[in-house]
Amino acid sequence: MYISKMTLFNFKSFKGEHVLEFNKGINFFVGNNNSGKTTIFKAIEFIQSGRNIEDWISKDVSSENVSVRVEFSGTDLFDILQLDNLKKYSSYLSDDNKLTIMRSSESGEWTDARSKKKSLELKNIRVLNPETGLFENPSGIDSTITALFDAQFVYSDLKIEDYQDFGKTKIVGKLINEITKDFQHKEIWINLQTAHKNAFGEKGLVPILKSMQKRIENILEEQYGETKVEFDFGLPEIENFFKTGNILLEENGVKTRASDKGTGMQRALALSLIQVYSQIDMEDDEICKPILFFIDEPETFLHPQAQDKLLNSLEKISTNSQVFITTHSPYLLKKFNKDNHNLKVFSRIPKDSRVRDAITLDLFPFSPSWGEINYFAFGVVSEEFHNELFGYLHNKISDLNKKYDNGQKTVSKKISSFDLWLNEQKNVIRTDSTHQNSIRNFIDKTMPTYIRNYIDHPGSYEDIAGINIREKPTTEQIRSSIIFMIELNKIN
Repeated sequence: MYISKMTLFNFKSFKGEHVLEFNKGINFFVGNNNSGKTTIFKAIEFIQSGRNIEDWISKDVSSENVSVRVEFSGTDLFDILQLDNLKKYSSYLSDDNKLTIMRSSESGEWTDARSKKKSLELKNIRVLNPETGLFENPSGIDSTITALFDAQFVYSDLKIEDYQDFGKTKIVGKLINEITKDFQHKEIWINLQTAHKNAFGEKGLVPILKSMQKRIENILEEQYGETKVEFDFGLPEIENFFKTGNILLEENGVKTRASDKGTGMQRALALSLIQVYSQIDMEDDEICKPILFFIDEPETFLHPQAQDKLLNSLEKISTNSQVFITTHSPYLLKKFNKDNHNLKVFSRIPKDSRVRDAITLDLFPFSPSWGEINYFAFGVVSEEFHNELFGYLHNKISDLNKKYDNGQKTVSKKISSFDLWLNEQKNVIRTDSTHQNSIRNFIDKTMPTYIRNYIDHPGSYEDIAGINIREKPTTEQIRSSIIFMIELNKIN
């Protein structure tokens, strides 16, 4: 079960309607600061517990409505909705195996099974009836929507509360519950059960309380008729014992609650717990609601090798749980795989799309490449992207037989032939006296070729007068060359 689609309407910085589709595995959100990446995380929080419209509405349309609509899909969705606390949603599963919920400030109403009219407000979670196409509120109270899915957030300004919570829907609780399944059959737990029965049963607390029971019975009998009263102290579920737990971290012999540590240590703990969670082998036939992971800038406080290990863990988790990652790390994106990952580029520049899918980064048959992602997401000018563009355009033109070899039309794969062809193109950037590269008596005529050759064979050369004629290309020169080749690729 995973979020396949989300529709935002006037939600925070997303004015108007915006539809986003997601992958069931890892979803990367990239873009500059304040471009709306973590707003998607907030939309999930809104679905879970949104109340006050002023906290969520786009500021310049405060008189209009705000809504978030989420579509769930997955081959396990039918089975999940058969769980006792989710059966109320099973009749809302569509024929194409989708469940759609929404929270909206727009007032409405629906008619229940007893033909009774009921109102729909911001406080109500609405579920789409696939037969009527209308939204209803079968759960009555919002808290029941949390029974449908768990969301685990790790924000860059992390609050540790969720990772100090040992409840069975939280990471620590799930870890403990998973590894203690056999514990309840061991002698030490059975002895605890026996001790509890002795302490709170007929041999312990019960006789002490019998006089109080009798006094209560007498009063009830006088006022309401004969009634028996009995105090019962059953053994709490093992999960209730876990809830009283805390995580203590020891440094230099001093133990401190994790919640009292700094943000860096708290994030390290949260991400460590997630990595441990990825190492647990869940039973294949176990049906349970999923945990959705929302991780904001996981590269913070992590060196490249640690980023590698974390992403490997998230990769494993994503086989069963959907993962959303916001990142500014070009290094982290080196592991992007278009077959298993989804990538969205966020922007607030008016001329750009608000959210651009990776499938629109289609310069190459192998798009999106690492260099392509970082150029369009962050404006990062990299030598790798320049070489990708140059190499692809070179092969493309060679295959189309649009080559020149020493001024004559011939089929050639030579770099020098490609350089001659580039030199005839509109808006070409040519070399100058300080950017000259001579290989086999051929001097590069265009900056794209010069930059390509300098990247592959760096170093300065001086002419007979001692003047440096082979300077290192600047970032702006590489950027201009990239822009030229992108436009050239579009028309050839």
